[in-house]
Amino acid sequence: TGCLIVCIDRATRLVKSQQGAGKEYVCIFKLHSSVEKVTKVAQCLERLKGALFQRPPLISAVKRQLRVRTVYESKLIEYDESKNMGIFWVSCEAGTYIRTMCVHLGLMLGVGGQMQELRRVRSGIQSENQGMVTMTDVHDAQWLYDNHKDESYLRRVIRPLEALLTGHKRIIMKDSAVNAVCYGAKIMLPGVLRYEDGIELNQEIVIMTVKGEAIALGI
Repeated sequence: TGCLIVCIDRATRLVKSQQGAGKEYVCIFKLHSSVEKVTKVAQCLERLKGALFQRPPLISAVKRQLRVRTVYESKLIEYDESKNMGIFWVSCEAGTYIRTMCVHLGLMLGVGGQMQELRRVRSGIQSENQGMVTMTDVHDAQWLYDNHKDESYLRRVIRPLEALLTGHKRIIMKDSAVNAVCYGAKIMLPGVLRYEDGIELNQEIVIMTVKGEAIALGI
């Protein structure tokens, strides 16, 4: 369960940029037998950070070949010794299999382990604490528009693509240069109205109009 960014029409081009922003999960895991100390579970989880080798599980959406994925941070939230079950939070690169991480945790502890439940609490810029809607909301908003021509609910559940780019540094183009950039022209200084401070080399940025409409992503 948890949050999932669904892009439609032209916004689908932003999917890769959101995958690069990482994901966060809360996971419930179960160990196959008891461990000596709870601190050992926390220590092993702490060691499962950085670049990790992973092979996708038997039931997965990708080819089962060894690959490297990065775990940025993890934290043991709770562990119940009577049930050999625990909860941890993890921040990781897109494509990291938490199921595999639970198996590795069990192997490191020498008792075996598996994932029980998983919730995605952040995907890219979207977290479960803001702007979340359900498929029922989408259905109800469409019904309201079809039957009463009221688009206020629809505008609340379907957000503009610029909402995914609020974390990017910006270059604002003059209105006279927007059309040329849309047709592939290079971004030249005479066409730039203003830009944010602190833009680094090879950093992904967004090119925008004065009205706040996204034109393109750039590096």
